[in-house]
Amino acid sequence: MFGLKLKKKKNKGDKGLILANKAAQEGQGKAEAPQEGLSLQEGPGGDPICNNSSVTPVPSAPLKRRSKLVTKIHDGEVKSQNYQIAITITEARQLVGENIDPVVIIEIGDDKKQSTVKEGTNSPFYNEYFVFDFTGPQVHLFDKIIKISVFHHKLIGSVLIGSFKVDLGTVYNQPGHQFCDKWALLTDPGDIRTGTKGYLKCDISVTGKGDVLKTNQKTSDAEEQIEKNLLIPQGFPSERPWARFYVRLYKAEGLPKINSSIMANVTKAFVGDSKDLVDPFVEVSFAGQVGRTTVQKNCADPVWHEQVVFKEMFPPLCRRVKIQVWDEGSMNDVTLATHFIDLKKISNEQDGDKGFLPTFGPAWINLYGSPRNHSLMDDYQELNEGFGEGVSFRGRILVEIAVEILSGGAQESKFSKALKELKLSSKDKDFKSSKGSSKDKGDKADDGKAHQASDKTNSTEVEVEPFDVPPEIVPEKYEEFLLFGTFFEATMIDRKIGDKPISFEVSIGNFGNLIDGGSHHGSKKKSADVTEENTLPLLQEGEGDKTHEVTIPMVSTTHPEKPLVTEGNRNYNYLPLDARKPCVYFISSWGDQIFRLHWSNMLEKLADLLEESIEEVRELIKLSEEAPEEKMKTVLSDFISQSSAFISEAEKKPKMLNQTTLDKKRLTLCWQELEAMTKEAKGIIQQQQKKFSLDEMISKAQNFVEKIRFLVDEPQHTIPDVFIWMLSNNKRVAYARIASKDLLYSPVKEEMGKHCGKIKTHFLKLPGKRPGGWSVQAKVDVYLWLGSTRHSSTVLDNLPTGYEAEKSSKVTATSHPPNNLIYQDRHLFQLRAHMYQARGLIAADSNGLSDPFAKVTFLSHCQTTKIISQTLSPTWNQMLLFNDLVLHGDQKELLESPPLVVVELYDSDAVGKPEYLGATVAAPVVRLADQVYEPPRLSYHPIYCGNLSGGDLLAVFELLQVPPAGLQGLPPVDPPDVAQVYPVPANIRPVLSKYRVEVLFWGVREMKKVQLLSVDRPQVLIECGGRGVKSCVIQSYKNNPNFSVQADAFEVELPENELLHPPLSICVVDWRAFGRSTLVGTYTINCLKQFLCKSREPPAVIAQVDGAQAGREAPTATEAPRPLSSPQAPPADHIYVDVEPPPTVVPDPAQVQPTNFTDVPDSSPMLEPERKTTASEPPRDGKTKDARKPSRRSTKRRKRTIADESAENVIDWWSKYYASMKKAQKAKENNLKEKRDKAEAKSDQVVLNIEDSPKKKKDKILKKKLKEDEIPNLAVLQVYDGDLESEFNNFEDWVKTFELFRGKSTEEDHGLDGDRVIGKFKGSFCIYKSPEDPSTEDTGQLRIQQGIPPNYPVKVLIRVYIVAAFNLSPADPDGKSDPYIVIRLGKTEIKDREKYIPKQLNPVFGRSFEIQATFPKDSLLSVLIYDHDMIGTDDLIGETKIDLENRFYSKHRAICGLQSQYELEGYNAWRDTSKPTEILTKLCKDNKLDGPYFRPGNIKIGSRVFSGKTCFVQEETEEIVESYEHLALKVLHSWEDIPEIGCKLVPEHIETRPLYHKDKPGMEQGRLQMWVDMFPKDMPQPGPPVDISPRQPKGYELRVTIWNTEDVILEDENIFTGQKSSDIYVKGWIKGLEDDKQETDVHYNSLTGEGNFNWRFLFPFQYLPAEKQMVITKRENIFSLEKMECKTPAVLVLQVWDFERLSSDDFLGSLEMNLNSFPRAAKSAKACDLSKFENASEENKISIFQQKRVRGWWPFAKSKELTGKVEAEFHLVTAEEAEKNPVGKARKEPEPLAKPNRPDTSFSWFVSPFKCLYHLIWKNYKKYIIIGFILIILIIFLVLFIYTLPGAISRKIVVGS
Repeated sequence: MFGLKLKKKKNKGDKGLILANKAAQEGQGKAEAPQEGLSLQEGPGGDPICNNSSVTPVPSAPLKRRSKLVTKIHDGEVKSQNYQIAITITEARQLVGENIDPVVIIEIGDDKKQSTVKEGTNSPFYNEYFVFDFTGPQVHLFDKIIKISVFHHKLIGSVLIGSFKVDLGTVYNQPGHQFCDKWALLTDPGDIRTGTKGYLKCDISVTGKGDVLKTNQKTSDAEEQIEKNLLIPQGFPSERPWARFYVRLYKAEGLPKINSSIMANVTKAFVGDSKDLVDPFVEVSFAGQVGRTTVQKNCADPVWHEQVVFKEMFPPLCRRVKIQVWDEGSMNDVTLATHFIDLKKISNEQDGDKGFLPTFGPAWINLYGSPRNHSLMDDYQELNEGFGEGVSFRGRILVEIAVEILSGGAQESKFSKALKELKLSSKDKDFKSSKGSSKDKGDKADDGKAHQASDKTNSTEVEVEPFDVPPEIVPEKYEEFLLFGTFFEATMIDRKIGDKPISFEVSIGNFGNLIDGGSHHGSKKKSADVTEENTLPLLQEGEGDKTHEVTIPMVSTTHPEKPLVTEGNRNYNYLPLDARKPCVYFISSWGDQIFRLHWSNMLEKLADLLEESIEEVRELIKLSEEAPEEKMKTVLSDFISQSSAFISEAEKKPKMLNQTTLDKKRLTLCWQELEAMTKEAKGIIQQQQKKFSLDEMISKAQNFVEKIRFLVDEPQHTIPDVFIWMLSNNKRVAYARIASKDLLYSPVKEEMGKHCGKIKTHFLKLPGKRPGGWSVQAKVDVYLWLGSTRHSSTVLDNLPTGYEAEKSSKVTATSHPPNNLIYQDRHLFQLRAHMYQARGLIAADSNGLSDPFAKVTFLSHCQTTKIISQTLSPTWNQMLLFNDLVLHGDQKELLESPPLVVVELYDSDAVGKPEYLGATVAAPVVRLADQVYEPPRLSYHPIYCGNLSGGDLLAVFELLQVPPAGLQGLPPVDPPDVAQVYPVPANIRPVLSKYRVEVLFWGVREMKKVQLLSVDRPQVLIECGGRGVKSCVIQSYKNNPNFSVQADAFEVELPENELLHPPLSICVVDWRAFGRSTLVGTYTINCLKQFLCKSREPPAVIAQVDGAQAGREAPTATEAPRPLSSPQAPPADHIYVDVEPPPTVVPDPAQVQPTNFTDVPDSSPMLEPERKTTASEPPRDGKTKDARKPSRRSTKRRKRTIADESAENVIDWWSKYYASMKKAQKAKENNLKEKRDKAEAKSDQVVLNIEDSPKKKKDKILKKKLKEDEIPNLAVLQVYDGDLESEFNNFEDWVKTFELFRGKSTEEDHGLDGDRVIGKFKGSFCIYKSPEDPSTEDTGQLRIQQGIPPNYPVKVLIRVYIVAAFNLSPADPDGKSDPYIVIRLGKTEIKDREKYIPKQLNPVFGRSFEIQATFPKDSLLSVLIYDHDMIGTDDLIGETKIDLENRFYSKHRAICGLQSQYELEGYNAWRDTSKPTEILTKLCKDNKLDGPYFRPGNIKIGSRVFSGKTCFVQEETEEIVESYEHLALKVLHSWEDIPEIGCKLVPEHIETRPLYHKDKPGMEQGRLQMWVDMFPKDMPQPGPPVDISPRQPKGYELRVTIWNTEDVILEDENIFTGQKSSDIYVKGWIKGLEDDKQETDVHYNSLTGEGNFNWRFLFPFQYLPAEKQMVITKRENIFSLEKMECKTPAVLVLQVWDFERLSSDDFLGSLEMNLNSFPRAAKSAKACDLSKFENASEENKISIFQQKRVRGWWPFAKSKELTGKVEAEFHLVTAEEAEKNPVGKARKEPEPLAKPNRPDTSFSWFVSPFKCLYHLIWKNYKKYIIIGFILIILIIFLVLFIYTLPGAISRKIVVGS
């Protein structure tokens, strides 16, 4: 059959699709049929094209009749989200250009912002922060391009230096959704040959709602490596070549024919024009560029043969190519359809031979969009623009994508040359070159055209050009596919659709699409001679030669039927398809590339299986301990075996002609990825590397699933999706869309689609934006089969048995698909819906509750449960009985795959219709009459409302066959109550037992107003399983919001099975006047597992614990003293480096991090805690009071740095802060390194090296550290990246905080319902089984009260320290803010408005505040940052709230952080009211521990001994003093290692808290560094607060003396003599202080480039030594009221210029020196060299702040060329010294400089013209002038002689002698 077809096709020339045409059915059918029939008998095995011969035939295991049950009915809408894009521009380096004034412009979409202009520098420093806000669906926002350009600023028209582009998606996919401190490579889009134009250092972050940004402290390395820190995703090469991206558009077909413009339609109506009224063109956009093809007029099947060429660096930072087909209209163009191609899907970025460049096709892309109806105005236009799911096929387009890397700039490759020639040869006059999106439709002249082409090769502008189809493209083979479908059920049809007859239409592409006027228009039939193939025999009869010539008509719609009303629910109709199930079938033809779908299906099966197994493991976890791990291993080994099957299949696949490059590459990629995964899975099973925990195994497996899912998605389409449309009165109403691969048949079971030949339930939906609430339009059960006509004999194989096929009367042959299936058997069933309870429902009423009831729909029946008012966890305990259900078909089939039950939940409202809360789908448990009855078990069914999880329903559904004896034969039911409500039978209800629930009532907090009145007398009601308990009523919420009675308990019957426990609900009511109560808010705890406690053991516990502890301690007690006491040998002022037992001591505070111990072999488990404590010990001893002398081992460098760090050697709190920040930064870097090392170690699986590495590593670290650490042993504090709560589990160790909700929970604010929180309840629960014997319960305190502090009011002194803020959101129009602090606690409010910081987004506040407060009344501290405005009210930037009470009572002791070292005075003075020993004693007492016992050299607690140094030498008196504080502090730091009761105590810290604003919920508005100390008033008063006021910058004066210049390039040429000279002068300024530019005088006419100046510049500036930053305070412009302060590195700029009188001066070269680290000077001009200067290493750099005075030669450069050398002297003095010993500017007094000794030639001809004549002319041309002069005299003499001669002679003659 195929041979024949192919021949025909070749004769016809590739005519494209071949379709069944009814008109020609009779005529030519007979000729072809026999051969086709014969070929069909080859059967699936010996298929010529399918290549399945290698595969074993389908195993006989029966397929399931129904598809897998999906409980979610609909995916919700794609929601619009808010995104905030924050960009920090730090600085630029190596900008190309001379003496430029760079300004940065950022564009995102249409938003544009620009930085300030920096003058005259190639490496400007900005440090500016910009914020953009966007709203929209994620998919579309992520295509937006961030374009950052650097311009050279001019008054008229700035000049672009270079630009950089990245799309939002790339940034969002980075770890932490951000690029931090990366260098963006700038290039010139106008000319890609020029290479790099400079680098721009920036941070870019994209945050959505609820994304948390990691803060990264800035690294201020002067010489960081730019190449290693480029702004590109990880894994990208740092050198990215340019590449051409070719998008070739061949042709399109099947586009909608109707024109969108109204005029054209009117013409059509009058003229009756039958042409296709569509003028299509294609627009391709990529990386912010757009290219357009030409317009093909009046053509629904256009052929373009054009390519759009983009130039972009490769790999590109933009991910998606957007292809849009447009229809050109007279008024405006309209989008017909949009398709996106993700480059990730068509390329592979791995290294080596695995990776491949983006490649695609040539392959068809199917386009989807709005319905193809002929209305003038399209209501669903946005579907065509790529928003939302397309609801109908809108044609397809043949596309190819290729990428060509340009090796050297844009040199032409063979490929492009060939194209060029081709292009020039085919220069048609009518080719419209509409470039970009401009529509110059005029004809371009030839010469213009050619010129343009050559011009564009080097710019990144888009080129659009025609191309010839290369001959090697094989014309497509088409194959015919049969689609067969049977409708088994059509119920739940929305009543709004009306009662007109309803039919269903099934279509693929334009086939089967009736309304569009049949299918043949979609194909490219132009002539009638193609109709020979329309007839096709099906389903063979017997093996004989007689085959029936049968034609298949197209039946794509069912017969219209009138809907009936569902019994018990007027809102739904149904179609009575009782015994007769209507069928649809038609043939369509598509390119033969279904192997793509086969691969996808195989992969998807893998992923689905793995995912299901993971779910099973998760379920198992709830039940048992050991089983899940074993199960997980079997799951992984199954995965391995399936993957290997796939791999072996893939490797032996023969190459086919019809494969594109991408097909081959993708297949290889798939099996390689799978191979990698199986390798990893094997590693996990064998657990060689390390022991994997169950969670890790699950997350790995989850990872596998995601990877496979990514591979499943096939970018090159073949068969379009199948649409099922419901037509009411022939109007389209609702649809379902099914991927064709899911329906595709293959003789190989693995390759079959997951829904092929199975009954699947589809919920039809409305096209376009769906309204909220319930939007199912109908529930349809369909059997669909799609496959090649060769396999058509298997169409009916998997239908439920027991049918008779009914054919239409015209067709006699049996081989024809049936028109209807008739199921004769009738069975009577009863459905019992056991609706027990639900939990976690959505709140639909304004008080935050719902009145839920459920509607259960089964086939054409519906019943409703009772309404349970005011709850989110209703217990209905109701059985709904559906009697007299008639089901058709074989009873075995019904047992296997019964129809599904749909449960919808609604909220009943007194007024208006019920509100939808969600729905779920369940399969009933079937029992036939002849089976033994077993009661089913209740299970949870997840409820979804759109995409939103809406809770769970605990229910089970039984479908019982009614025996012949009638209903009496069914299992009995429990008697109904008064209202005729049947309860769930006892044998199905869960088994209950008695539990006791203890409740701790602490108090309520943050109550907002309810119904305009504030809450004053709240009471809490706890309810669980129908029982409950009330708290006492708080008498006055304002005075004391705590409950006076702390605890209560109640007994309740709960299920034995923990998984079935009902939710527990917390309600708060407020008592108002006259005994009325109002519901304030509620909270429901859905899972009680966290509160379950074990039943009480007898009181002999304590003794046992002690014994165990002592036993466990034994080894430690003996081992501990040795390693701990040995470090005491050397004197205290040494740093311990060479300590005897190396593995246990890491004597460096920066290294005391648990990370060091991860890889130590776990030989001595009990040494771990000790080791940590030891590690932190030496520094502590080293820095005690007597050890003030700096370490003797410090290197030269260290001494120097100390001197530099603080000139007067003042160590203050900020020294500690910077040391801590540095340490945090280092720790981060080390973690990164370790991660990298681990990753590297993984690849080579070496296990042995791990044993000895820690020791070596530590030694190395020690050596390195000694060099690096600037200050020896400063006490440091802990800097947390987030808030303290997240580090310490919200301090919920003693009480939990439950947020009380009120108001509706809607789709929009789900997840972050800040507005719904009305208050908080603090309390806790403890649930345990009631003891049998009540006497064992001691009658005293309830269990839950143990260890709970008393809750009477406490007076507390609170100190709030605000250090600094980062990245505040700009509040002023100029993109800055003027922040100040407001602090609120209870009624106290402190406004720090006077101390606002002008024009800063990263302010350093350094403020501390002291507040008296009373807990619990004032327990919520709010820190708000406001923006100060001169006019109008101040705006809130953001705020953060801290619950102080939780911290105050927490056992983590968060009242005052423990310092790292104990000192009495100085920067690290002990600031807590209790000393370490006192704190330790109290902790032991509270926890009933034995101890502490202080003995010389150690402290004993319980059976634990901690040893360390306790004797110290006092410095003045040389006496030995005993102090246990240091050791006690050490014990406190390791308190978490104490067994049973240990926990981590809060160290001295700074927390970084995110700031939020209520208008932008969930979006960070900046971060705040702060900490809080609290001191109870009953303790002794604390000392003065720590002084953290910001350091004031020190005044310095830099004195620069310019002595001489050498080798300056000569710019001017003498007019007379052509001699080169320059008029040299030097300009200098400090960057940022451009107003203070200073210039030397001019050295005129330097002929050798030498200049002599002896000129002094004086630059005063303000500097912060610790931050190595200069502080500049200046007004931004003339109009600004305040001066703004900004910090920049201190950089000195010197420039050399050539003075011009008439034109502007010429710039000759510049020198930029960072005063903190600049290369050493050369001793002489000869030795001065540019390369040495630029490549100087860190060791050869010096800082003027250390050297104070430097003199020597430095090079000037201009565009990286050496243009001169300068001899200069720099002298740095402090402002005080400068006042004492002043010097004069230039050469003035005091200390004047001598006048330079310049050669005589140095002068200006303007001032002394004679001198100029003398020097320039006389000196050089003296002899010529003299000779000339003599000659002139001679000539004059001659002339006169000749002139006078005749006269003289004549006179002589006349007169005579």
